[in-house]
Amino acid sequence: MTGLIGLFDQHLIVFFATTTLLFGLLAGLLFAYSVSVVVALDTLNGPTYTRVMQSINETILNPVFGIVFGGAAIVPVMGTAVVIGGGHWMHTYGQLFIGASLVYLVGTVGVTSSMHIPMNDAIELWDGESPPDDWRSVRLRWARWNHVRTAAAVGSFVASLIATVLIA
Repeated sequence: MTGLIGLFDQHLIVFFATTTLLFGLLAGLLFAYSVSVVVALDTLNGPTYTRVMQSINETILNPVFGIVFGGAAIVPVMGTAVVIGGGHWMHTYGQLFIGASLVYLVGTVGVTSSMHIPMNDAIELWDGESPPDDWRSVRLRWARWNHVRTAAAVGSFVASLIATVLIA
């Protein structure tokens, strides 16, 4: 096979391994957040919750997070194109990789984009001393959707890990 797909096809394991690493990093971050930070946030009063969330939302937007989060969205898309273009979708490893990528893109990136970013943007506008009356419901909704995206990230990591082992 010649051309760009042929070149990528020769390095399919690199796409699988890189995707698995990125999914693993994000799954670990989200899992740790779900089982520790979300639990701690649930104990805070409104003004403290507001200030802490505003600080977290500002701090998380850093170059390392950006590279990992962005890479975990871009690399599997490229890998999926190679899997499909190279006919690897007919194999279990290819199907697992495609499935892991779709679950990650919808369940982690999609949930972050459609649920968390709008909530974070709203929280950013809250008065740190006097949050809105519905702050508790926002906190609860934020936590529930975080658990959803965490489950998607962990599932994607496991599926991509199995795909990588199968292709190696």
